[in-house]
Amino acid sequence: MAGPAVDVHVTQAAVDARPTPWVLSTPASAVRSYLDWTTYAYRTGQSAVAQMTMTSYEEVRVDSYCQYNIQQKRLIDQKLESLVLGTPVKEATCTLVPAQEKWTYSYLSIDTGNKRVGGPYTASYDSTYTVVKSATGDWLVDSVQATPKGTVK
Repeated sequence: MAGPAVDVHVTQAAVDARPTPWVLSTPASAVRSYLDWTTYAYRTGQSAVAQMTMTSYEEVRVDSYCQYNIQQKRLIDQKLESLVLGTPVKEATCTLVPAQEKWTYSYLSIDTGNKRVGGPYTASYDSTYTVVKSATGDWLVDSVQATPKGTVK
């Protein structure tokens, strides 16, 4: 994490709303766990909480988005409204998991109380998750290609 120190306030309710433990036994379960834990990371401004669901390559992207939002003096509070996973495609070194996603989200202030500063909005994506098997046998998200259907704010 780089840049000047910034006080980020997160409500206790948001901290307590931890997702269920990750399940990394299949490419599909890894994608679902990744989505749960990155949602929590974005809401709390702490990318490290989701690192067990992704490779270090993807962790850089997730951390960058957390830091970008903090620089904008906001957090993102998102909810996955629907997720349709397609048939995984096995390749030589990875598995591709296609998905259709619909989200609702709002931007919240990093100040005490986390007042809403934007939204609620909706967004839909056609996505492809590249998932790799780790040395320990866990499936981890290595990258995400998300194409928005419409405007994302």
